[in-house]
Amino acid sequence: MSSSDPWKEVAPSKDFPCKIPSADVLQHIHEVRDKAWDIRPYPCTGLGTFLQPTISKSPAYSTIISRLQSGDSFLDVGCYLSQDLKKLVFDGVSSDRLHGVDIVNHWDLGYEFFQDKKKFEARFIDTDILNPNEELRALVGKIDIISVTHVLHQWDWKTQIVAAKQLNALSKSGTLVVGLQIGTSEGAKKIKEDDTQWEMQQDLESWAEMWKIVGEETGTKWKSDAQLKTFAELGFVTEDTDYLTGKVRVLQFVITRNR
Repeated sequence: MSSSDPWKEVAPSKDFPCKIPSADVLQHIHEVRDKAWDIRPYPCTGLGTFLQPTISKSPAYSTIISRLQSGDSFLDVGCYLSQDLKKLVFDGVSSDRLHGVDIVNHWDLGYEFFQDKKKFEARFIDTDILNPNEELRALVGKIDIISVTHVLHQWDWKTQIVAAKQLNALSKSGTLVVGLQIGTSEGAKKIKEDDTQWEMQQDLESWAEMWKIVGEETGTKWKSDAQLKTFAELGFVTEDTDYLTGKVRVLQFVITRNR
């Protein structure tokens, strides 16, 4: 986990209203963080990214809110503690339009964190996006907006294409795919995680090429609008990302299915 303490100045936030007394907020955050770390020791957990919803940083956020309020459906792939779903509801979206999927259940801990189990009606699915279960396959061709953040970059090039095809299967004409992941400004490259696993840091060119391939191999057409941003530009504490050496950036994207 991070050696710094990103919560030392935490105060109640209008983005996360709950019934936790102000004096107990910091303890509550640390308790939830520790429980999340025990489920899986993600860097995002140590850095406290569940305190910062990323969906609202999307250039398409106003469009997303408008479409969801008009009845569109939303799927958060890698939903984690469901902080992005909670942000959407706080900004006026009905929770019964929302779905979340993850390979391991963090959403029960999200209920504890946000104190909202009795009133939050999003549907959660426990499955691997690469090998979807029957519950997720039931959503094929039905999702209007897909969010996928901090997910695809954990895989190599070929596996990212497979995952993108799974997102394609869930979509229909007009679907938006939004999110962000680790990228690079020095040319797409493979990063070795251990003796058996590689991940792929993409640049803007490889990202556009991937969605071109997905379209060609599935008979669909996708338009990608992506940009590389620094961690500071997206509100991350720079000291917490110093371990990411080289020209590592955040690849932020809005992709539209036109056919």
